[in-house]
Amino acid sequence: MRFFPLEDDAKAQSIALETRVTGSGGTKKTEYSLLFAEPEHSYVGILDIPESGTGQIQRMTVEPSTWLWDVAVTSDEEQKRHTYWLTGQKRVNNPPRTVNGLFRRDPGQQTWERITPPRGNEQKPFYVKADTEAVWVTLTNPNQVARFDLNRGTWITRDLGTAVPQQLTFTPNGEVWVTSSQGIHVFDSAMSDEGFLVRLPNGGTAKGICVGSDGNIWYTNPTNKSLGRYLTSLAARGAPSLLGRTQVVSRSESAVHAKEHADRPLVVEYVANGRPVPGIPLTCRIKAEGAAFGDGTHERIILTDQRGRVALPAVYAGEIEEEAVLSVGLGDTEPHAATLLHINPA
Repeated sequence: MRFFPLEDDAKAQSIALETRVTGSGGTKKTEYSLLFAEPEHSYVGILDIPESGTGQIQRMTVEPSTWLWDVAVTSDEEQKRHTYWLTGQKRVNNPPRTVNGLFRRDPGQQTWERITPPRGNEQKPFYVKADTEAVWVTLTNPNQVARFDLNRGTWITRDLGTAVPQQLTFTPNGEVWVTSSQGIHVFDSAMSDEGFLVRLPNGGTAKGICVGSDGNIWYTNPTNKSLGRYLTSLAARGAPSLLGRTQVVSRSESAVHAKEHADRPLVVEYVANGRPVPGIPLTCRIKAEGAAFGDGTHERIILTDQRGRVALPAVYAGEIEEEAVLSVGLGDTEPHAATLLHINPA
C-alpha cells in the first residue's frame, strides 16, 4: 500500500477518475489520474496513476469563499481536453465560507466559473456527476435532483420532498440513480418525467452508490450498517433492464371476518422475457381503513425469492366491514398485481 500525504489539516473527502489520451496516430496512450476536492485549502488535486508515477499532486486553486464538496470531469471526443466540475457550500468556518454553487473550469482556463443553484443562492449543492450533455447535482434547501443542460445553460429540477438526496451514478442504459434518506430515485437521462422511487427492502437510508461490472446497482445503507445490491442487469438473464412485469401466481382467501387473519392472500412473480427473476424488490400494499399487516403498516418491500416470487404477508382484517385492496408491484413503475379481500362483520 502506498500513501500520498496532503497537508496536515487537509480534509479531502471526494474522489473521481480522469481518463486522458496522449500522443497521436499509432503512438496513442491512455493514462489515468485521480481527482479530489480538498476544502480546507480550497483546491482540486490531480494525482497521476499508476503508483509508479512521481506521486506529485497538481493543485487547481479555487477561491476560498466556498467549502468544496464533490468533483467531476468531462472530456472531449479525443479525451485530451477536460472540463472540471465542482460543488461548493456555505459553511460556518474560520474563515467562513459564504457561497453555494456549482463551479466549472473549462480547458486551458485558470479560474472557475460559478453557476447559481436552481433555487438561488441559499440552495446547497452536494454531489455531482457529469457527461457530455449535462451535469447532475443533488441539493438541499429544498431537496432536489437537478440537471444542468450544457447546450442551453438551463436547469431541470425534480423535487424530492422530505427525502434528503445523497450520491448519484449513471447506469449503462442511460438512467441516473440517486440515493436518499428514503431509498433510491431513478430518472431517465433527460429527466423527462418525475422518475420513481425504489425503497430499500430492509428499510433505512441509501448513501453511496455505484454500478458493478455486471450492471447491477450497489449501495450503502448507513442506517442498517449494510451493503445492498439491486438487480438491474436482467439482460444477463435473457431480459432487458426494467422491462419485466409482476403477475399473479395464486390467490387464497377472498373473504374473512373482522379480527381474523388472511394468510398468504396473494402470491405473485416478477417475470422478464418469460423468465422469473429473483432479487427484485416488490412493493406490497394494503389500501384499507382497518386492515393492515401484522405490525400495523400498510406497505412493505420484499425481494423476490429464487423462483422470482413474493407472497403477500399475512393480513390482519381489522374491526370494520370493508373491501381491502391488496397489491404487489415494482414500486410505481407498473400497474400492480392486485386482489380484493372482503372483510365481513365478526
